[in-house]
Amino acid sequence: AGLNGIPEWGTIRMIEPSRYEAGTAYVVVDNHRLDDVKPYLYRTTDFGETWQRLDASLPQDVYLHAVREDPVNRHILYLGTERGVSYSIDGGKSWKRLKLNLPTVAVHDLAIKGDTLVVGTHGRSIWAFDHLNILRGLTSEVQALPAHLFPVADATRWQFNRGPGDKFAGQNPANGAVISYWLKEQPKGDISIEIVDDAGRRVASLSSKRRPSIGYSDNPQGESGNINSGLLSKNTGLNQVVWNLNYTGAELIENGKLDFGGPVFGPPAIPGIYTVKLKVDGREVSSPLRLHPDPRVTLSAADYKLQLATALAIRDDVSRLTLLVRQLRSIRQQLQNRNQLLKQMPAAAGLVQESEGLIKKLDEIEEQMHNPKAEVVYDILAFKGGAKLYSRIAFLHDVASDGDGPTSQGVRTVYAEQKSELDKYETNLRGVLGELATLNGTAKRLELPHILIPELESLRMLK
Repeated sequence: AGLNGIPEWGTIRMIEPSRYEAGTAYVVVDNHRLDDVKPYLYRTTDFGETWQRLDASLPQDVYLHAVREDPVNRHILYLGTERGVSYSIDGGKSWKRLKLNLPTVAVHDLAIKGDTLVVGTHGRSIWAFDHLNILRGLTSEVQALPAHLFPVADATRWQFNRGPGDKFAGQNPANGAVISYWLKEQPKGDISIEIVDDAGRRVASLSSKRRPSIGYSDNPQGESGNINSGLLSKNTGLNQVVWNLNYTGAELIENGKLDFGGPVFGPPAIPGIYTVKLKVDGREVSSPLRLHPDPRVTLSAADYKLQLATALAIRDDVSRLTLLVRQLRSIRQQLQNRNQLLKQMPAAAGLVQESEGLIKKLDEIEEQMHNPKAEVVYDILAFKGGAKLYSRIAFLHDVASDGDGPTSQGVRTVYAEQKSELDKYETNLRGVLGELATLNGTAKRLELPHILIPELESLRMLK
């Protein structure tokens, strides 16, 4: 103590010299040992000749331990307090808590490394806040905008396996691209984020609209978490979402069980330059995103592209199989509904009988493509005939997408066989649908409703 302008009591816990101006420094004073829990934060700009207090807007019952000045933006200050971390974006005129998931704990020291604020607590571990670039960019001009997309930091296509959980282990940063955005007011409609590659092709899309469960697993809660893993928040203020770096997954059969894995997510994106587009109430803002390869992996761009092309082809055939099943089910439902209406109409008895025969053929084709009677995942293996094409090709997608490297010859051989099998089922379905023209002719003569054949593309849900 004894510095000019600072009372001669308490303990000066930390002095932070300014990186911008000689003679500028920040000091916190801790006087709680004399039953004084008020915050004391001072700044000097003349080598300590005079001091200005910056704690007027801080809670007056929380004493301070440390102060740090942002190395990129001199107007941003960070405080380690007895109850967590506070920050100021206006040089100490006003303060906000930087809490999030940080427990209410004494923070005795702070360190800044790049875009990360490292926090040393009293007995509650070391914590790291990885997004100082957001605080630096949250200017008054940005906060006045209806919507703003912050620059997206580079991401890395890491390859790692998760081991068993350990309650004493720390947390890794989010595995993917962290996307932060600002909303001045809650949007009127749904918002979306679209990721496109350097050729303008859509890679993935995230939305604020929650997707319903499909029923592919025996774990509804886990399934919902996967399907809605990139759900966007529409809350006013700062929001954040993580893109898992995967392409959009395949269309999946409603209540079609998968015995293992499945393309809920598509294959991982390959290293390169992407564009992130935020769409809010007709307004669009964008930011580039650079995706780096795993630094431990040495792979040519051609090999990355070959792996991606094979995995996307398999994903698209999973979708093709799903769309065929949806088309088949739509036609069958129409036939069943019409038969129900016509069962008391003698003149239509022949049409009902022919329709029943067509329904039976549709059932047979569906049972060849997947396991529609499976109520739980184990039924796929327990039923006669085992896993049908849907389960097998869905698993193959996961195999082709996993790891870094061109697709093996074994995967390509199996895929060729499965693709040929799918082509056969589609041909058989087209043949059955050809018979539908005869039924529609009969219905027309009887002046009854005919059956509509929906186009495959119209049956897509992921658009």
